[in-house]
Amino acid sequence: MTIAEIAKELDIPESTARYYRDSFIDYVPSVGEGRKKRYRPETVEVLRFIAEGFKRKLTATEIENGLSQMFPRNFDIEQPTAITTAVAQQQSENEIKQYALQLQIALEQMTKTMRVIADQKEEITELRKHVADIEKKQQEQQNYIDAKLEERDRKLTESLRTLQEVKKELAAATVQQKKWWKFWE
Repeated sequence: MTIAEIAKELDIPESTARYYRDSFIDYVPSVGEGRKKRYRPETVEVLRFIAEGFKRKLTATEIENGLSQMFPRNFDIEQPTAITTAVAQQQSENEIKQYALQLQIALEQMTKTMRVIADQKEEITELRKHVADIEKKQQEQQNYIDAKLEERDRKLTESLRTLQEVKKELAAATVQQKKWWKFWE
């Protein structure tokens, strides 16, 4: 890939991609020289990592430290030697160590997450018990209110019947009085 193609894929200006490449050249894998220089597909991830670092306001040193942990360093060596073989093995060992460290961190985070989930389940169980208690008390109060309303209605009904009977008796007495007075007229 050309630097222009990489910049387009990352949606950054070509000049910015060149700046990132030049600032961290040891981590940018490439093939060829001059205008024929091309970049490996891994270069996209390296430049993406650098761009993200600058977006998060990291310093160049912090970004380089991150690159050294995440990506192998590039060396221009003409022929493989015992040193290059040792460097390649060391890089492989470093990559394995890095992956092991990342795996350990992921497992620790997963363990913490599982603890949080267990605590939340316990809290949910307690809250459900509390809600059930409140619903039971609410039902008891509703039953008490319903009983009191029934008793009030019964007493009101009895009072109304008593009043109607008294009213009938008064009406009958009033009729009797009128008849008695008419007798003397």
